[in-house]
Amino acid sequence: MAATTDSISSSRPAARSASGWSSVLRFGASVVLFAALITFLALPWVDLSWWKIFRRSVSIASALSLWLCITRLEHRSIRSYGFAAGGAGKREWWFGLLVGGAALAFMLGIGLATGICRISITPDRVKLWRTLLGFLPAAALVGVLEELVFRGYLLQHLLTWSRAAAVLLTSALYAVVHLKSPEWTFHTSLELGGLFLFGVVLSFSYLRTRQLYLAAGLHAALAYGARVNKLLIEFQDPSMSWLSGTSRLVNGVFGWFTLLFIGGLIWWWTRRVEGEVKHGQA
Repeated sequence: MAATTDSISSSRPAARSASGWSSVLRFGASVVLFAALITFLALPWVDLSWWKIFRRSVSIASALSLWLCITRLEHRSIRSYGFAAGGAGKREWWFGLLVGGAALAFMLGIGLATGICRISITPDRVKLWRTLLGFLPAAALVGVLEELVFRGYLLQHLLTWSRAAAVLLTSALYAVVHLKSPEWTFHTSLELGGLFLFGVVLSFSYLRTRQLYLAAGLHAALAYGARVNKLLIEFQDPSMSWLSGTSRLVNGVFGWFTLLFIGGLIWWWTRRVEGEVKHGQA
């Protein structure tokens, strides 16, 4: 009887791991199928290559796949993947936005002080204000949706297999998906490394809070900065881009150290919050 019980207990982690992988593969197949369907429907009406349409359809396909896999197949709520109701979530969201905004201000300040970049506001004022104001809700939506995909659905299912592997795999996938240039160069490798590190920091924020609010707020802030900075500043010396990065923000060594500093801030803040909770319970 004891041997039977031990056998059942030892099989449970393997069963959970297999279930996690099957959920991830099912989600991936759903995204590909939805994106292919959207591409097929849009191709006659849009003057773009099928690949460009497919890439731009992935966000919509991901949202549809989240709805299908979570609510219809798993019979769970979207909130159960890291957006639980409560005041703590609101505080984490605003902290993420604050840290992201502070990081952008810090990088800009260092860039201006060292002459790496200068203020260069686009003369197209319509485009400027349309982006500054119009991308605010879009950045929030990007932060929420992408965190639900990468640190919500994918990471949480892969955690049943291995924590380290889950963080590394989802961060690598996040980096590859967001890579702009298909050509492999030294600068491409820097961008890939920065995106991977950003994915690790976002994963760390989920593991520290077990919610997605902080990650989504941080993601939204940096996504907004990456979109609008090219309309406001100009990098002076392209030969120093390996150090300073470009408008992509994370494709330089300076950006990498900023991300590591953000990770340290997240660790410090979450420890402080944990201490306050324990003190209140004492």
